[in-house]
Amino acid sequence: MARPPLPMGTHGGIWIKQRAGSRAGSYVARCRFRDFDGVTRWIERAGSTKAAASRAIQDEIRTRTRSVAVAPLRPEHTFERAAELWLVKLDAQVADGARAVTTADLYRQRLRSVILPAIGQWRLYECTVSRFDGFFASLSPRHSAESRKTVRTIVSLILRVAAQHEAIPDNPVRHLDPIEKGSRKPRALTGTERRRFLDWMAGASENVEEAREQKKARRRDLPEIVTFMIGTGVRIGEALGVRWCDVDLEGVPVVDGDAMRAVPIVAITGNIVRHRGKGLQRHDGKTETSLRIVPLPQFVVTMLRNRENHGPEVPVFPAASVDGGLGWKDPNNMATYIRDARKSAGMDWPVTSHTFRKTAATIWHDSGILTDRQKADLTGHAKISTLTDIYVARGELHPAGAAVMDAAWADS
Repeated sequence: MARPPLPMGTHGGIWIKQRAGSRAGSYVARCRFRDFDGVTRWIERAGSTKAAASRAIQDEIRTRTRSVAVAPLRPEHTFERAAELWLVKLDAQVADGARAVTTADLYRQRLRSVILPAIGQWRLYECTVSRFDGFFASLSPRHSAESRKTVRTIVSLILRVAAQHEAIPDNPVRHLDPIEKGSRKPRALTGTERRRFLDWMAGASENVEEAREQKKARRRDLPEIVTFMIGTGVRIGEALGVRWCDVDLEGVPVVDGDAMRAVPIVAITGNIVRHRGKGLQRHDGKTETSLRIVPLPQFVVTMLRNRENHGPEVPVFPAASVDGGLGWKDPNNMATYIRDARKSAGMDWPVTSHTFRKTAATIWHDSGILTDRQKADLTGHAKISTLTDIYVARGELHPAGAAVMDAAWADS
């Protein structure tokens, strides 16, 4: 009966013998190794001692099996080894534009800080439904439902690679219970709340500590950024990515009944994000629908006219850079500044940058004037419903959005 072939990427027994006809102290180690082309070959390495020859051939075996891009996973491999293979795929997806850099950075952070410390050394044959059920249950006290969903996505993608290599019979994550997130009613600023918040940042309190916080908010451009976000409904990264060349305060001509009128606009063409190892970067929007034109209400136009224009390519809301120039503000820092300001202003619920976006969407919705398609165009959402997403053209300018904003601003 023929000897069964070695599994690909493995070797047979190692023989170490003194080289024939040589002086004492010269040894050669030999073994059979089945390469990833399916061919079994003899490999040998020499050394001055038996131990040296053994180390030399072991180094050669490791060199041949080191490339995780071609070496198949096996059940005895660790979860961490499968993660290394998945990271190669993730990098390729980023390079192809199929996966956002920010998403890849988030996945790497969760993998490094949450997943690998807990299950990195599990063997793939140990990756069972019951074990993962216990793992995700252990995350519940320390991680939100949203964070656990992200972890689950990463684990599932890694195990999909293991299943593709036939190292596991099935992806066990598919059989886990869904991670439920408690429903939370969207919260937007009322007219009174937004006016109170903006008035607080513009004010000068008699309390020394409060006055210091108000001056700090103004130094950070918070009143103007909050005004801009409420008036346009943009994301924080989009607001910080607006350059003066993206703004037309004189307006573009729009047909209004039988006449033409000029509508001031801002073109949302980019987003500021922090890339791991590269710092702040401006890249194209979150989705195709993120690239859009938003009409500017008059209160935003007035605010922008009062700001200093440092050049067409300079951010509207710039940050001083270390070389004395003007660069991008960091969205992460702005999130912290907003939290500090709302606490100092006595707002006892978690107002975030996304609250201003929800406020704009709520104003447009409550007006009853704009259609779902128009609201989706203004906010840059990829989906409002199947109908508007598939059958209706996008990217139009809707001047009514600015009129609705001005009316709401006047009432607050």
